[in-house]
This record gives sequence, structure tokens and C-alpha cells, in this order.
Amino acid sequence: MSDTSGATYTIYIIAGEPSGDALGARLMESFRQISSRNFQFYGIGGQKMASQGLASIFPMSDIALMGIFEILPEAPKLIRRLNETVKDVKARQPDAIVTIDSPGFSLRVAKKLKDSGIPIVHYVAPSVWAWKSWRARQMRAYLTKVLALLHFEPPYFEKHGLPCEFVGHPVLQSGADNGSAERFRRKYNIALGRRLLGILPGSRDGEVTRHLPVIQSSLECSQINWKHTDLVVPLADNVSQIVRAKMSKWNFNVHFVTETDKYDAFAALDSAMAASGTVALELALANVPFITIYKMAPVSNYLARRLVRLKYVNLINILLDKPVVPELLLESCKPELIAPALGDIWTKKKLREQQISDFKEVLKLLGAGHEPPGTRAAKAVLDVLEHTVKLGSKKTRLSEENR
Repeated sequence: MSDTSGATYTIYIIAGEPSGDALGARLMESFRQISSRNFQFYGIGGQKMASQGLASIFPMSDIALMGIFEILPEAPKLIRRLNETVKDVKARQPDAIVTIDSPGFSLRVAKKLKDSGIPIVHYVAPSVWAWKSWRARQMRAYLTKVLALLHFEPPYFEKHGLPCEFVGHPVLQSGADNGSAERFRRKYNIALGRRLLGILPGSRDGEVTRHLPVIQSSLECSQINWKHTDLVVPLADNVSQIVRAKMSKWNFNVHFVTETDKYDAFAALDSAMAASGTVALELALANVPFITIYKMAPVSNYLARRLVRLKYVNLINILLDKPVVPELLLESCKPELIAPALGDIWTKKKLREQQISDFKEVLKLLGAGHEPPGTRAAKAVLDVLEHTVKLGSKKTRLSEENR
């Protein structure tokens, strides 16, 4: 990768949910760390990308939706935001576009910009190995490159002629393994004799609304005596109010934890119950034994059963091809099934120790021990940019023809 000191790259970054916001912020930081170029960033993001200098063209929460049940009522607004984004990209004419995850929105933006001549890199390869495998072939028409988080993903895209590079999983840079249990207990005034159970109901309104009643019922119908246990609830900023409101009347001692204290909280947890998602890998990195749950709206549930063909859903189980983490999903996400699974992970020390041992194997597969994922991703994007410059991009040629 070459470098031209003093030159400026304008990069348009689109993130649609908190995990993407974290990826985007780390990517922006990495660009500046590995290159002496100047960078201008535009696009859509949350607080973490804002801290790196991005002024989002509209709130990221406007596109943080998942499942047909959630998306349909918001379709007019999503279409409006989609068109606003495309218009903004065309007006700014960036040197590159980086779309981060959220394929339902970001890939539609990419498709509308396929004739713009601007290289488009999609960060977080869609799970074409799990469902909708035909997407890999279609994406070749409007993407320049895909950045994969999992080592086995590139061949699924490369066989269709779409370059794909494994850059490692960003959880390795999250800091989830650097928390302090002592600091957390001291700050939240929790005695050493209290056991701590983590409750992570999700990062979207629909997720927490569906999961919290099930979690509450599971705790209440469990055979475990929770008298000496406190609940620890790390809060995503966009669902903080709704979670606090719904849990305010629970008959448990609850500690609501800010994003700043999340990894200290993880270090103090004995076990956790978590909605399926990126947090699973954060818990693994922090050595927290857990069970995973996920409940969908009826229509989304029906479609998931028909379209997704996987033995496991939790990424830890997928990577090791065995049921390391108990999965209570869809029809199985009900208190009478969750309670005994939670009881096992809470009371059986050997089971917790085996989970933690398996976590170490997973982290190796995610790229532990190599260059940081954010750095690898930034280098991959810059390589695309520099290759485009050398060849003379369609965008540049069109500009020259119009003079």
C-alpha cells in the first residue's frame, strides 16, 4: 500500500446500528493511524462515529430496524432516508463509499449508486452461507469489494468474481477482555458476596420489547433462589429509556450500566442471558458463560424458519460446530425452556469452565494474534482507493468528459 502525504481522501461511511457505529469509528481512527493523508468523512452513524468527526445526515436510529414486522410500518420513512442518502452521496462525490453491515439499507444504497463510478466497499460480509446464497452473485454488480469478519466467508463471494478479504473480527479490539470487576463493584457499591447475572435483551426497540417479558418470566419460574443475586443490565444508548421503564417494577436488585462501564460489568459477571447477536462474542472475550435467546415477531419467525438453514445460530456454536452455548430461539424462546438452561449455566461450575475453554478456540479463529481487524480493514479500503486511482476511476473519467 503506497501513501501520498498531504493528499485528502473523502470517504462516505454508512452504519445502521450500534455495532456498525463502533466498526465505523474504529475504521475512521485506523485510517488516520496508518496513513499520513488527510481524511474527510461523511455519511450516517451514531455517537462513536461522531466522536471521530462524522456529522450524520440523519439519526442512525431511523434505519436501525430488523424483521418485516418492524420494517413494514416504517417503509415510507426508510425509502425517504434511502433517497436522501443517495442524493447526498452524489452531491459530495466521495472517493469511496464504505457501507457497514445493515444490508437491508446499505446494499440498496450501493445498488442505486452502481453507475456512479465510486468504489463501494461493504464491511461485514452478509451471511450468504446461512441464507439467500444468491445475494453473493447479485452483489458483484454493484460492490467493488467485501470485507469479511469470518475466515471461511471469502470463497462464497470470490466464486462469483467479487473480491472478498478476511480482516478479522472487530470484537478482538472491543476491550471486552480488559474490564475490571473490582472497579465495577466499587463504583456500583456491590458487595463481594453478591453473585451477578448479566441481562442483555438486545439493542433494538423491538428486541427488548419482545425479550424482557420472557426474561422476567424465566427468572420468576426458575428453581433458583435469587436472593443473593443482583441483575446487571448494560444499556445500549438507543434503548436505554425503554429498558429502564420496563424493568423498573421487577422484583430484583437491578444495576443499569452505561456503555462506558459495560466491560467492567462483564468482568464481574458470573453468567449471563443474552439476545443473539454481536454481544455473544464480547461475552466470550470476557470469559462470561451464558445462554442465548431470541424471539421474533410471528411473520419474521415464520420466514426465518423457512429461509434459514443452519444447525446453529450463535456464532460460537457455528465456528466450532457444536452446542457450546445453549440456544433458546424462536419457538423455544419461552420461560419453561429458558429457566432450566439458565439454571445449568448458573449452578454447574464444570459447564461454565468448559464454555470458557471453548471460547479460547473461537477467538483464534476470529483472528486473535494477528494485526488488529480495524487496521486490516482500513488497509483493505485504502488498497481499493489506490488501485482505483492508478487505473483511473470511472468517476474521474466521467468528470473529465463533462468538462
